[in-house]
Amino acid sequence: MKEKIIQLNKTVYELCSKDPEVAVVLAEIGFTDITKPGMLQTAGRFMTFRKERS
Repeated sequence: MKEKIIQLNKTVYELCSKDPEVAVVLAEIGFTDITKPGMLQTAGRFMTFRKERS
């Protein structure tokens, strides 16, 4: 498999729309809800991987 670099500030929706393989990898590492109908369209539109500092 070719190594990929993802931009952590992009939403999960943006990343999965650009490369559907991202959703498969997320499901494999435990984020199984991302494969449920509508989840990517709702929560995926505002979720990112960047950790916000408080």
